[in-house]
Amino acid sequence: MTGNEKDKKTLSSVTNAMRLLRLFTPKQPELSITQMTKLSGIPKSSVHRLVLILTKEGFLSKNPRTNHYRLGLSILTLGGVIFSHRELYKEGFPTVKKMAELLDESTHICLLEEDHVVYLFRAESSHPDRLLTQIGRKNPVYCTAEGLCILAFQEEKTIERALSGERYAYTLKTVTNKKEIKHILADIRERGFCILHGSYYEHYTSIAVPIRDHTGSVVSSLSVIGHSSRLTGDRAEEAAFKMMKAADDISKHLGFYE
Repeated sequence: MTGNEKDKKTLSSVTNAMRLLRLFTPKQPELSITQMTKLSGIPKSSVHRLVLILTKEGFLSKNPRTNHYRLGLSILTLGGVIFSHRELYKEGFPTVKKMAELLDESTHICLLEEDHVVYLFRAESSHPDRLLTQIGRKNPVYCTAEGLCILAFQEEKTIERALSGERYAYTLKTVTNKKEIKHILADIRERGFCILHGSYYEHYTSIAVPIRDHTGSVVSSLSVIGHSSRLTGDRAEEAAFKMMKAADDISKHLGFYE
C-alpha cells in the first residue's frame, strides 16, 4: 500500500468514526452495533472495529446491562474545553478591546497547542500593521512572547515536548538554543511577563502576560504586538504592567483568586 493509499484509508476511518458519534442524540442516547450499522450504512465489520477503538479511547462506553453503547466521558472533556474557550471569549474580549484602545496596538488572546501558539481572537490598533496573527493562525511557540508566556508555566514534560522539534531562526534575534529558551522561561516565571524584540517579526515587539483559570493553571496569554519603534524598552515594560492588571481581571472572571 502506498503512502497516499494509507492516508486515504486513515481519513476514511476518521470520517466514519465521526459519523458514528453523530448518530447519538438525546432521543437515541444508546445504540447497538446493528443499529449503528443500519443508520450509518458503514459495513458491520468496520463499525465493530471503530466502536472498539472509540470505546478504548473513552469516546464511547458500553452499557453492561443492555450491551448497547453510549457517548463516553472523553466527549464530556472536549465539551469542557469548548465551554472554557467560550468563557474565555465572553470574559476576555471586552478587556482585549480596551487594551487595544489604551495602548493602540493589536491585542490578542492566545492558546497553546503542542509546539505552536494559536490566536483565539484579536482587536486591531489604528496602525496599518499587517501581522500574521489572524484568528486561528498558528505561530511557533519558542520565538513568540505569547507562546513562551504560556509555556513557562506548564509542566516540564510539556515544555520538553514543545521544544523537541526543529527550531528555525526567523530573524537575527530568534533564540533557537534550548538551554537559552529555558532561561527565558525562568525569567518569565520570575517577572510575570515576556517581552521579545524582533524575535519572530523583524522590527516588531511582542509582549505577553499569562491568564489563569479557576484551578490556577495558565491556560492562555494576553498579548500585544506592535512596531518596535513604538514599543521601546520603557514603554514596553509600562505596557506589560498594564497588561498584567488586565490579565488578572480576566483570570478573576474565570474563577482564579490568589
